[in-house]
Amino acid sequence: MIFSDRCIDFWWQNGGVQEPVDDRVHDLSDAFCIVGPQSQAQKISGISTGAAQLRSDDGSTFFELNPSTQKIKIVAPGGLDIVTPLADFSAKVTIHGLLSWLGGMVGSVVSGVASKITGAVEFIGSVKANGKVIDNTHTHGGVQRGGSYTDEVN
Repeated sequence: MIFSDRCIDFWWQNGGVQEPVDDRVHDLSDAFCIVGPQSQAQKISGISTGAAQLRSDDGSTFFELNPSTQKIKIVAPGGLDIVTPLADFSAKVTIHGLLSWLGGMVGSVVSGVASKITGAVEFIGSVKANGKVIDNTHTHGGVQRGGSYTDEVN
């Protein structure tokens, strides 16, 4: 922490050279913090010149704000834990790995198709469509075994 000799309120508000608004000296409210000074013997290498980073000394873990791409990038080899009652995404979400969830899944769409999956889908447990069970326990009424068409699912 570096403490200013005098009150910085007017400078903070207006910039430039200002008269002090208060007689306080060396006050915590007039302090500045310089984060992460390093000696030449242990200086950090590979510092980004295009983005602001909060990172580990070895650069393996970081949070990056990039003004050129207007993206936030998080690299966390040990994982990422987010604890919140609600995470709201306003547009598309792309997941390149396995998607696992434990609390169930609910969704809806105003128009069109709510969900479209390309590739094989395997369900373990009961499956319902429009209130009808369509797993290996469902039956059809009004038919005899053979090549005939069947009635709706019971």
